Amino acid sequence: MEEKEGVVNADLEQKEIVVTTEFLRQKQEEWKEMAVQAEQLFCEAADSVKTLEPIFYGKPVLTLKTVFLDQKEKGIKNFERLLRHLEKLDTIAFVYEKVERENRGFIKGN
Repeated sequence: MEEKEGVVNADLEQKEIVVTTEFLRQKQEEWKEMAVQAEQLFCEAADSVKTLEPIFYGKPVLTLKTVFLDQKEKGIKNFERLLRHLEKLDTIAFVYEKVERENRGFIKGN
């Protein structure tokens, strides 16, 4: 594995794990942006079944519409859950900074 900023390779015995609060917040913003974009695309795809109505009629289109709308509702709820979890990264960063300030001088490397 390659070593990247804020991420350590698989040889943990020889490396220290360093995840900065800045890294957590940066990833939180990146992932939130990606999740919002994914949700928009998901909703557009779910809404695309509406374009079938003027062309096709009958039970198959109504069934598709019902299934797509159901999946859209479930998807929106899941994206909301994901965004709530991403918000926790900011809380983790805040707690880490608080503990680091309180333990200044007690932890090696502070």
